[in-house]
Amino acid sequence: MLASFLQSVLFVTFLVSGVAKLFGMEDFMKTFEQLEIKTSLARLLAPAVILLEIMASLLFILPQTQLVAYTIILFLLACFSWSVYRAYTRKLKVACNCFGNLQQETFGWNTVIRIVLLLAVDGYLMATGTTVDWFAYPLEEILYALVGSVGVLMIYMMLPYALFGRVGGQASK
Repeated sequence: MLASFLQSVLFVTFLVSGVAKLFGMEDFMKTFEQLEIKTSLARLLAPAVILLEIMASLLFILPQTQLVAYTIILFLLACFSWSVYRAYTRKLKVACNCFGNLQQETFGWNTVIRIVLLLAVDGYLMATGTTVDWFAYPLEEILYALVGSVGVLMIYMMLPYALFGRVGGQASK
């Protein structure tokens, strides 16, 4: 049961992230520009990230493709970590666009915390070799897992604000 819930959290998180970036493609492209990545390369990377996020989510549907989904997510998290590292070492102020236009913030500790949380979930599922046969679950249980995952996603998105008291990049008073 834990594995199916954790998997649904990854499914919802990366599907929402990918779709939100798709609808906010111009802003997502600006993230690459702010990271000082050539525009020609950014035009290839932005759609690739979106495609990988959506594809990883969809690969959770079948048990036979779930290990591939875990691997893609691990690769994406490595790329996101590199982006945060690059911004930090070059002292760049980079708009995250982690969830497209759904959330406005810049790279920082909040981004690191999110990456670590997703890495822990993905790493656990990958290390245990867990696969879930979603077709074996009643529809009602699948819906409960998805609704619960949306709730977890909301908490995940709000966590930095709770930890650091940040609103719009500024500490709240």
